[in-house]
Amino acid sequence: FGGLNGGETMKMVRLALSVLITLHLILLAHYSTYASANVKEAETMQQVESAFNEIVNLWYDQKFDELYDRFVYKEKGKISKGKFINRMIKEKKKLACCWHKVQDVKIKIYSSGKAEVKAKFGFEDQSNETTYVATEIPFYLKHETWRVKVKDMLDTAPDAPKYKTKKHTKK
Repeated sequence: FGGLNGGETMKMVRLALSVLITLHLILLAHYSTYASANVKEAETMQQVESAFNEIVNLWYDQKFDELYDRFVYKEKGKISKGKFINRMIKEKKKLACCWHKVQDVKIKIYSSGKAEVKAKFGFEDQSNETTYVATEIPFYLKHETWRVKVKDMLDTAPDAPKYKTKKHTKK
C-alpha cells in the first residue's frame, strides 16, 4: 500500500476483510448444505435397510399376510393376497436361518423415492442344503414407508412360480 495515505489504507484493509469474511461465509454455507445432504442420504439408507430387514424377517417367519401389506401397487389387483400367500407357502425352499439368510447387502439411493438393495439370499431345501440367489430389489417410498413390488419378491424366491404380468392389447 506504498502510495496510499492512512485513510485509503484502512478502506483497502476493510474491503479485503469483508471479501474474506464473505468468502468464508459462502464456504461455510456450501459445506453445511453438503453435510446436510450426506446426513439426509445416511438417514434414507438407514430407512431402506430397516425396511429391507423387516421384509426379510416377515418372509423368514412366513408372515406372508403382513409381507403382502409391504408391497406397492397391490391395489391394481395384479395378484391377490391369497394367491401371493399360496405361492409363498408352496415354495420348496425356505429362507435359510441366521447368517445364511442374507449376505452381501448393498444399498444404493437413486432419488428421494427410489432405492435398490443388492443382496445374496440363502435358501434351504428339505435336506437343509443351502442355495444362494443374488438379486437386486428396487424399493419405493410410498406413504412414508419403503416398499417393494410383489413381482420383485416372487422373482427372488427360487422355486415360486414366476410372476407373470398380463399384456393388455387395445382392440
